[in-house]
Amino acid sequence: MDLFHGTALVLTGLLAGFVNTLAGGGSTLTLPVLEWVIGSPGAANATNRIGLLFQNAVAVAGFQTGRKVAYRLALRLSVPAAAGAVLGAWIATVLRPGTMRVALSTAVALVAVSALFRTPRTPRLKSPFLELVFLGIGIYMGFLQAGAGFALLACLVGGLGLDLVRANAVKVTIVFVITIPALIVFGLRSELHLVVGLLLAGGMMAGAWIASRLAVLKGTRWIRWVVVVAALGAIVKLMLFPSGPR
Repeated sequence: MDLFHGTALVLTGLLAGFVNTLAGGGSTLTLPVLEWVIGSPGAANATNRIGLLFQNAVAVAGFQTGRKVAYRLALRLSVPAAAGAVLGAWIATVLRPGTMRVALSTAVALVAVSALFRTPRTPRLKSPFLELVFLGIGIYMGFLQAGAGFALLACLVGGLGLDLVRANAVKVTIVFVITIPALIVFGLRSELHLVVGLLLAGGMMAGAWIASRLAVLKGTRWIRWVVVVAALGAIVKLMLFPSGPR
C-alpha cells in the first residue's frame, strides 16, 4: 500500500463517517475502495468493521455532548441486533469470494439507488415484532452493513417516533455495540487488514465527530443532499469498477 492508497482511504473514511453518522450508506463508499486496496471482497467487508467501530464510538461521544443519546432504548435494541450480527458475520465468512463480490456489488447498487428516494413511513413497532425487526437488521449488518443506517432510521423515526437527531444518536450507539461481536467473528474466521482499517478509521472518526456536532447544533434536514451525492458517486464507481480496479 502506497501514499496514494493511504490518502484515498483517509479521505473516503472522512466522507463515509460524515454520511454514516447523519443518515447511512457510507459503506457504499468504503467497501469498493477497500476492495480496490485489499483485493478481496471478503477481507474488505471484514476490515470495514474496524473503521465502523471507531467511527461510531466517536459519533456516540459527539451526540452525548448534546445529551441526545437514549442509552436505555439503544441497549435494549442492541441485544437482538447483536445476536443477528453474529449470525450475519458468520454467513459472510463462509461465502466464496465470487459469491461475496456479487452480494457486495448488489447491495451497494440497491442502497445507492434507494438513497435517491424518500424513505417510506414505517408502521409503529411494538414488542415482539420490534425485536424481530432489529434481529433481521442485525443479520444484515453483520453480513454486509452497507445501507443499514437507512433501515435503522426508518425504524427509529417512523416506527418509534424519535426525532431525527435522537434517532441518529440511538443508531450510532446500536451500530457501535453490535460491531464488536461482528468484528470478533471476522477476526476469528476472516482476514483483517489492521493498518488499512486504522487508516480508514482515522478518516471515519473525523467525519463522525464533525457530523455529530453539526447534528446537535443544526439538525439534519439538509443532509439528504449529501447522501444523494454520495449515492450517485457510489453508482458511478460501481459501474466503472464493479470489482475494484486491479
